[in-house]
Amino acid sequence: MKSFIAIIAMTFLSCFLHTDDLLDPYMSSSEYEAFIKQVTDAVSDHPEYLSSLDSLKAAGANLKGTKANLLPQIRLIVDSNNQLDKSFEDGANNLFEKSRSDHKTDATITISQLLYDFGATRSDISKSEALFDAKRAELSATILDLIYRSVISYINVSAYTIFTDTINESYKRHTSIKERIQQKVEGGLSAPRELSRAVAREAEAYAKLITVRQNLSKAISEYRIYFPSNDLPKKLPPENLNLQFRSLEESRKLMMSNNPNILRALSSLEASLFNAQKVKGESLPRLDIEVRGSQYNLSEQSDEYDVYSGLNLSYDLYTGGRNRALKEQARAESSAYMNNKDAIIRQIEAEMSNSLQNIKLIPSNIEAYQNAYKANKQSQYFANEQFQTSNVLLLDLLQTERDFLESSQALLEAIRSSQIERYSYTKLTGELGSEFELRVN
Repeated sequence: MKSFIAIIAMTFLSCFLHTDDLLDPYMSSSEYEAFIKQVTDAVSDHPEYLSSLDSLKAAGANLKGTKANLLPQIRLIVDSNNQLDKSFEDGANNLFEKSRSDHKTDATITISQLLYDFGATRSDISKSEALFDAKRAELSATILDLIYRSVISYINVSAYTIFTDTINESYKRHTSIKERIQQKVEGGLSAPRELSRAVAREAEAYAKLITVRQNLSKAISEYRIYFPSNDLPKKLPPENLNLQFRSLEESRKLMMSNNPNILRALSSLEASLFNAQKVKGESLPRLDIEVRGSQYNLSEQSDEYDVYSGLNLSYDLYTGGRNRALKEQARAESSAYMNNKDAIIRQIEAEMSNSLQNIKLIPSNIEAYQNAYKANKQSQYFANEQFQTSNVLLLDLLQTERDFLESSQALLEAIRSSQIERYSYTKLTGELGSEFELRVN
């Protein structure tokens, strides 16, 4: 008979564990699709994204303006003069001045084309292209950062919601156990110290409940930054178990080719090198061809005009040391960008390596906490069953409840940390944008 009861109890416990939110806190495939769209919409509407996008547009406009320097430049000048007063002495020595018209309008059109400037203009264009790429990488970095922060806020709300419900149920059980002990103490069946311990354990559970409610409230306030009107989430994104099989070399290749902070550093360095070439070219002679035509006395419908064409050679013979200073500045800036690039790569590689090691430990870590949680939940269940059928110590029941609460907290924190670690890793490798289908066009 006892074996039959034990089998029924184990069957009931298995069903109870199967429906446990802590053992299966992940969203379904349809919920995950909705989550992807929710995050994508949140990023696309965020002011930081829109600001970074405008900066990219500004860099694109600057690139167009720089390229225009290779094309012919056409300039029109209309010079109109009205004489207000004049006074000349009589005589033949100022006939030309006295014959000037009281009103005169001249027009001059000039067409100039760069012929050769030792690559200064093309270096300037290459610099603008590199700066545009840097702004594109900056936009990608903004997108990844917004995705990461919005997803972390989503995870925190989901995790703390689950944990709040778990602690709230545990607090109710603590209160029930305390009331049972209080009845025994009042009936003279237990010592008063047992009631004191039960009151203390109840207070501990309530303190944990208040703390996790505060954490949930803070998580919700951060969640509302990205999702102002969405419902509060109760499920976590599904795990990506394939990441644990990544090698360090594979991860590094992804990082070097996709991480936007590294790409921005490389583009900034490239722009500084082109700037050095531009400065060098600008210190050398420049050759332009120019065609200039002028029409005189338009107001009097005169037929007077002239047309000139020629080559213009310009060269700064002496600038007081300005050209040398500009060259020194360009070299120093290139060296600074080189060191900055190396520092960024070193920092991101260290973070990525540590994140990858943690990801490889996640499955065994989660499994250990799940086993501890299951064992403590089983112990809690049997302690309650024994209390109903035998004279089990209520303090033992309190201890099993405490162990169960601590194992619940440890499991949920392990799951939450593993989720954050996964998204941190994909942010470092630059893959995070691919998951949420956000690209820079």
